[in-house]
Amino acid sequence: MPFSVRLTDQEEALLEAAARRTSRTKSELVREGVRELCLRLARGEKSAFDLGKGLFGAGSLAKPPLDPHKRAVWEKLRAKHQRVG
Repeated sequence: MPFSVRLTDQEEALLEAAARRTSRTKSELVREGVRELCLRLARGEKSAFDLGKGLFGAGSLAKPPLDPHKRAVWEKLRAKHQRVG
């Protein structure tokens, strides 16, 4: 069944490069991508970001480590990036 999708120039270039690398048509790659995404969504699978969201600090600054060596590195990084918190 015919279907039209508008891609950015960057998306089109990525698709063309992937098609050349895999010796497959762009249509095959798009169909496979749509199929995989829809199946993943139907199964309720979480994205890599959703799985690690709790590890990213959710916008808060990291607490200073208790280990003296790690704390020294933490302080240098904090000073370098001039974060206050």
